[in-house]
Amino acid sequence: MKSTGTNLLESDRFFEEFQKAVAYRRKLVLSDPLQCCRLFNGFYEGNPAFSLDLFAATLVIQSYSEGTVSPENWLAFIQKAVNPMIPGIKNVLLKEHFSDDIKKRNGTILSGGPLDERIREWGVEYAIDLQLNRDSGFYLDNALLRKWLIDHCEGKRVLNTFAYTGSLGMAALAGGATRIVQTDLNEKFLNQFHKTAEINGVSAERYKNIAGDFFKIMALMRKEEQLFDIVILDPPFYSKTRNGIVDLQKNFINLINKIRPLVADGGKIIAINNALYVSGSEMMDRLEEAFDDGYIQIDERIPVPESFYGGDLSRAKLPADPFPFNHPTKIVTLNVKRKDGRR
Repeated sequence: MKSTGTNLLESDRFFEEFQKAVAYRRKLVLSDPLQCCRLFNGFYEGNPAFSLDLFAATLVIQSYSEGTVSPENWLAFIQKAVNPMIPGIKNVLLKEHFSDDIKKRNGTILSGGPLDERIREWGVEYAIDLQLNRDSGFYLDNALLRKWLIDHCEGKRVLNTFAYTGSLGMAALAGGATRIVQTDLNEKFLNQFHKTAEINGVSAERYKNIAGDFFKIMALMRKEEQLFDIVILDPPFYSKTRNGIVDLQKNFINLINKIRPLVADGGKIIAINNALYVSGSEMMDRLEEAFDDGYIQIDERIPVPESFYGGDLSRAKLPADPFPFNHPTKIVTLNVKRKDGRR
């Protein structure tokens, strides 16, 4: 969502609110030199023109403004508002999400460098490349999902679809998964996982990456009658290939049905829908209506950490109410029972 306003950094009132937001996370980010956290989520905390993320000692500015803010103004603002509260920032990266220049979308280093290439969360380390894509390659809103995987994957076979850079897969392996298979359309993003595996001493025998179309790969796996104990479904909001369409507003249930045959009896699906225009109650109603035969049952909702959005959704003009979820990133686990009982 684009925002305008070139004076976004100049309001005294906003400066005070911004400092409150950073203070809310201060204890969290000072606990580990390899921390990762959203320091300020403008969409929910008073200025939708930008957000600030911290990855180790690198501060990432996610700019959604159509107005021009000079690098000098950004750095002055950070020196005034951030550095006194969060010491140790060595690098500043600016990502201009609506720039016509792909290099600016992927990030321009305003100060410092080289950028940090490693972070840690829940005791697990991840390789990062902050200029790999327009986002930072590591979804901070999934922090509690990664903790869930660490706690629930002992001895499990895990399929991670739409894996991106594989952070959910690494969490599963850290939790004792015997093997994971990860798929993503973009091999460049998926290859980032090799570095993460190496950092954590994970042997290549414990994971397999498959680059290719989701619909084609799922069809092949169904044909081969592969089974997994946990299948993660974390699709993008919208994508289209010659083999199918991903649209979280319209065909989320269809995506679940594509992976359903791959889940072993007693296994779980982790379904993630981050569509802003799909309310939480609508998502739950769709799940209950589609799977009223008793073979798929809603288990639990996994929240987004309050530190990601400041703990208060009331300031954002959300197009749909996420309740009973605590954020528009709606994460639910589903228990699966098979008619054939195959495990």
